[in-house]
Amino acid sequence: MTTLALLLPLLALGGVANAAVTLPRGVEESLTLDNGLSRGTWGPIELCTDGSYVFAFEIKYSGVGYLDDTSVNAIRLYCQTAEGALTNIIISAEGSFGQWQGMRSCPLGEYMTGVRANVVPDQGTLGDDLGMDNLQMRCSGGQVLDGLYGTPNKKGKSPVVAREMTKIEGREVEAVYMKLQRSAHTRDYGDWGTWRACSAAKVCGLQVRLEDNHPLDDDAGVTDAVIFCCT
Repeated sequence: MTTLALLLPLLALGGVANAAVTLPRGVEESLTLDNGLSRGTWGPIELCTDGSYVFAFEIKYSGVGYLDDTSVNAIRLYCQTAEGALTNIIISAEGSFGQWQGMRSCPLGEYMTGVRANVVPDQGTLGDDLGMDNLQMRCSGGQVLDGLYGTPNKKGKSPVVAREMTKIEGREVEAVYMKLQRSAHTRDYGDWGTWRACSAAKVCGLQVRLEDNHPLDDDAGVTDAVIFCCT
């Protein structure tokens, strides 16, 4: 696992894409959420090992009903080689609450290429901030995987029920619709951001912004994330 520390002042000046930081291996670009919150502390950048890319993800989620609710508390990205060998798991930062929801995996031979997040806006002085409430990632074949809804993928079974061509950021892609089973403890309280996609590469890294475990303050869990793309 490759880990890099990133100075917060550089992030504040325009994000990691514009920061004067030398990244290892073939990092081509960073995908920044358009609805992330400006609160919490950035964890380190973590990357897949050389020759591997992200093929699956999982979120750590805390449901409502506590004195201080949070929602998403961590994101795991799973890396593998072209031969299907798992190399490492990257996480960047992890909050104290919630349970892991199970791995969502692309079909064999495919990798993650896009991302969007559902984020609850700041709730004001008297409100309970939740931060990121869900995450979706898109595989290179067009399949969209949801961090909360449905069940973790099983080998040999496909949840795809329909396909159609659509345009995302000016590029024509195949939209894949899946049969999802929603569980009672989930909800989409926030707003979905726009899809961010690797131009001509695959997802290979993660950096998470986290607000966690401040006894006298309102925590929001994961509030923002940056996804890195490699060739």
